[in-house]
Amino acid sequence: MNLRRALLLCAVSLSVLGGAAACSKRSTAPSDPGAAPSASVISIGVALGTCEDVGACEKECADGSADRCRRLAASYATGQGVEKDEARATALYEKACAMKDAPACVFAGQMHEYAHGVPKDAAKAAGLYERACDDGWPAGCYNYAIMLEAGRGVPADRAHAAALYQRVCDAGAKTACVKSEELGRDAGS
Repeated sequence: MNLRRALLLCAVSLSVLGGAAACSKRSTAPSDPGAAPSASVISIGVALGTCEDVGACEKECADGSADRCRRLAASYATGQGVEKDEARATALYEKACAMKDAPACVFAGQMHEYAHGVPKDAAKAAGLYERACDDGWPAGCYNYAIMLEAGRGVPADRAHAAALYQRVCDAGAKTACVKSEELGRDAGS
């Protein structure tokens, strides 16, 4: 399994299962798709890396490195090498997202969706997930599909949600296949 596919499956698992254990258990059954503890917001960010040298990351982020901004955000989200600051982490995820770092868009969206260091804002979260999806990150498509299906932060659009779930299914995430099938059955009823 290549690294991108492994990260995709881990990211979708974290979104659905709500915890770091999701990646090690390799389970595909959602426990409570509406809940997402801090671990789900932070764990995948850590899996993609934090900063060993925070000062160097700060400089490289300021110089325009989306990767370093995302890693720095994960450092602030967890307090690794710096004092934990979820508001700063969110701002850094957003900065990296603006530089087309799709995973950072998902993390920023989760920070807004679950009020980690910033006020809860479902519309902003949905927009960030959509941006990640548009930039080709399947976890962004999955999270955006959840928002569309439920009408959280965006008008409900189950047909668009089903299409996004199918897109993520095609990328290898079984939970998305189940959701796509469920919505397809609902549409046929």
